[in-house]
Amino acid sequence: MAFGGLAAAALAGCSSVGPTDNLVARKLTWISYLNGDDLRAACTKGEGTDRYRLVFNADYNKHVRAYDVMGDRSTGGAVVEARVLEAADITRIDLNDPAAVARGPVDRVQLTPRQFAIFVLKLYESGAFNPAPSGMRLPSNGVYWLVNGCRRGNWFFNAYPYPSDRFADVRFDGPLRELDHTGVPFPPLPRLAQPNLDGAPRTLPTGGRIDSAGPLFEVEVGRDGLVGPTAPFGRWLFAGGG
Repeated sequence: MAFGGLAAAALAGCSSVGPTDNLVARKLTWISYLNGDDLRAACTKGEGTDRYRLVFNADYNKHVRAYDVMGDRSTGGAVVEARVLEAADITRIDLNDPAAVARGPVDRVQLTPRQFAIFVLKLYESGAFNPAPSGMRLPSNGVYWLVNGCRRGNWFFNAYPYPSDRFADVRFDGPLRELDHTGVPFPPLPRLAQPNLDGAPRTLPTGGRIDSAGPLFEVEVGRDGLVGPTAPFGRWLFAGGG
């Protein structure tokens, strides 16, 4: 019974409950977090507040930015929580908090009703509320935006791989850059080969499952979320796998 209880607790912990600074929990729930499982579970018409999540992946093992946006019904504005996750630099380790270097900076900013309205408009102009392009596969060492959330009780999910017209037509990155006070600049976009027919660049090295920085994996986009189970570990399609 004790083992069963521990196993159940471990599995329950593999479903994302939102952004976290716990490194182990973040790795176990990353696919669930990407899929917005916690936001989807709370998305009910007529209840709750609007929630948005935007993740910029510029090689999972090197640079990821995550933005969680929560609307405030009382003011008409919102709160943006920005996180930057980068490859750990051992020269920056604080012996009083060794894990801080891997957590990355976190910044919170309050949006006025006008700023929030502009942000939502830019999502609309980027096609975020349209159906996602099913079948797209996003490699962990590639570059892409993935967005999801709950707007007026309606769930939405979309993806923007680089290089592609979808990525080039993104309009929400401007407001996010202006609101981002983490102090960490966006990395320059890499020069990549032409994308595949499914719109996602193939940058994973052939025959390898792990590079020097960590594991390589892919996630597949469906019409309204990632394909396959996202908790506990999601559908990780490792490089070289079938």
